[in-house]
Amino acid sequence: METKIIVLTPVKNESWILDRFLSVTSLFADLIIVADQNSTDGSSDVCKKYDKVHLVKNESTKYSESSRQILLIETARNLMPNVKRILLALDADEILSANSLNSIGWQTMLKANPGTVLYFEKPDLYLTPYNAIRNNTLWPLGYIDDNVEHKPTEIHSVRIPHPPYAMKLFINDVKFMHYALIRIDAYKLKQMYYSMVENILRKNNFLVRRRVYSPKLNYSKNLLGITPLEWFEGWEKIGIDMTSVFSESNYWYEDAALKLFAEHGYKRFWFDPIWNKDWNNNQDSLEIKRPPYLLIKSLSIIDKLFF
Repeated sequence: METKIIVLTPVKNESWILDRFLSVTSLFADLIIVADQNSTDGSSDVCKKYDKVHLVKNESTKYSESSRQILLIETARNLMPNVKRILLALDADEILSANSLNSIGWQTMLKANPGTVLYFEKPDLYLTPYNAIRNNTLWPLGYIDDNVEHKPTEIHSVRIPHPPYAMKLFINDVKFMHYALIRIDAYKLKQMYYSMVENILRKNNFLVRRRVYSPKLNYSKNLLGITPLEWFEGWEKIGIDMTSVFSESNYWYEDAALKLFAEHGYKRFWFDPIWNKDWNNNQDSLEIKRPPYLLIKSLSIIDKLFF
């Protein structure tokens, strides 16, 4: 049976990285399915420049990893029904290193049987593309599809099917470089937004949210090293820019957070670690009051005691 690599990518305002992602991904994928969720930055126009991209609309107005994952997987199965499908679930800021295609792990992946979950390293590029955080964690980013039902969760969901009978293939020599921490200002806003979403979904209590999404987290710790040049070189030799960083004056996470304030009220989020930012510095007429001084002081003491 013919083997096809299908990349599944959710997108919301990712034009800053999409050209890089699609240029690289088009070199190894047979099909790239992009589910665009109401982007306003021209992301869909970027996608239309690439022949291998199949663009679908994710018209949801809420944060839901469950609905977008099901949309992507069902689209892949409908578009390529009679082939051996290797599903790779990648965000737009996760880009294959240039030395991965010639690796033993990549060839092993191509030969894996249906019902196999694929685990890869996802090193974080930190502040610049030349710093890499590596903690030896392998992430379930791929699946050799056997049409099993995917059972995702609303947030922090495993992106691909992972039935209890699945084999696990750990591929150490294939890297997907994660560019999110290069734009640390955007990343911290994203973490604030995630805390608010977890609050609404009642995913974790406020103590867990304050620990996981604290703006004081040191992301690098003692794991920071130099990015191996071979991760970039192969792509740069064929003209793909791998190191430029594009900042923005406004990130969509802030607008999304303001909508949550408007919908649920600011008091709902007083216990979340989001108040190092002035939320009233926006163009909306919405007034957002900070937690009372005594509450902020109490939460600060709790943070010191527990974290």
